[in-house]
Amino acid sequence: MLLYEFFKNGRVKRYCFPISILIFLILEGLLIFAKISPYENKISSLIGIWEGFAEINPYLVDPGFVVFRSGGYDGQFFYFLAKSMFTDTNWDLILDSYFFRLHRIGMSFFLGILSHLFGFVNYPFIAILTLTFLFLFSVWALYRLLPEDKKILSLFYLFSPFTMNSNLLLVADGLFTSFLVIGIYFHFRKKPSYLISAFFLLLAVFTRELGAIALISLAAYHITNKNYRLSLYFLFPLAAFLCFLAWTRTISPNHLGTNPLGFTDMVDLPLFGFVKSFYDEGVFHLSGKEAVKLILFLQFFAVSLYCTHLTYKKVRNSSSLVSLIKDQEWILILPILASLGVILFAEQGYWRSFDNLSRMFTMILPLFLLLHSLKQNLFSRFFLGSGILLFLFLILRITWITSGKEYYLSP
Repeated sequence: MLLYEFFKNGRVKRYCFPISILIFLILEGLLIFAKISPYENKISSLIGIWEGFAEINPYLVDPGFVVFRSGGYDGQFFYFLAKSMFTDTNWDLILDSYFFRLHRIGMSFFLGILSHLFGFVNYPFIAILTLTFLFLFSVWALYRLLPEDKKILSLFYLFSPFTMNSNLLLVADGLFTSFLVIGIYFHFRKKPSYLISAFFLLLAVFTRELGAIALISLAAYHITNKNYRLSLYFLFPLAAFLCFLAWTRTISPNHLGTNPLGFTDMVDLPLFGFVKSFYDEGVFHLSGKEAVKLILFLQFFAVSLYCTHLTYKKVRNSSSLVSLIKDQEWILILPILASLGVILFAEQGYWRSFDNLSRMFTMILPLFLLLHSLKQNLFSRFFLGSGILLFLFLILRITWITSGKEYYLSP
């Protein structure tokens, strides 16, 4: 009854949005406390620094930061890159894969500027506050983009298990998604601000290369509508990113990485990674914790069918290629299809980890909500409904399932 009053006919009461934000902030705070409490309540534990990388980059780890003896995570690489850029003129950091990390420099650069101003000892505070602020800004942007009778859908994004998990890991997927949604908002709001849109999409593509798909889509949209000047707004960030990629290949770091991965090391045949993730030394296994992987697979399947059906209808009903490209919905569909492609060809290491796999859905959800607000079916409803289950699983995983790891504080 309470929810019905808040969201009568899908329309959100004016007081509901701030109440929802407050609930989100309380929940995020509780989950942060649950994650850091086994480690003397040190918020630096969110970074996930492994002692192996701490030992080979000793000058980069701030005193008193939590260092795990095993089981670090990707948040450490964004931290190392940020601190190296602003404090280490020799650029002699050692990561697991130098070029792979470097071309996703957006988050490290953005947080590095703030940490340089306020001190890198405050990096984890700065990171979680910045990620949360920009995420809430993107939630507001999505809320504004949704039709009046579909505003309730913004809650699915506000309580996204994918963004919540990404932000609590201090990795870039949530930030990339926030930049992307904000960029799309400034492009499609009633009074468009194309330069601001291009700026946020510039930040997005430097944070994660999938932003290039949105830039190409927007540039093609404006070219087919003969708005050539506007197309340049979105071609420039793309050109800047390509130039940056070329530049990174010309510099010679002191160390290419402890495990310099190539493209073929991170991909497999379609869904072979999913199948292989159930086998160890030829023996099939499926534990209770791994069952969540099946939900994520079904979500992948549902979104794939939804987008395939939508694409087929658009192609069939289009009179020409130009009219097809003019359809604004491609700006939402193509980035989703690109993310689905990443999941489709992901090697088994991604499928074995909830953290790795769930991050791949981070960008899909808000764009999918905009499509769902226009055209919904059984597949779209399943994707959103199962997302609620995943959010509950994430809470249980953080508060109950995941146990503490052995650690020490950096001297």
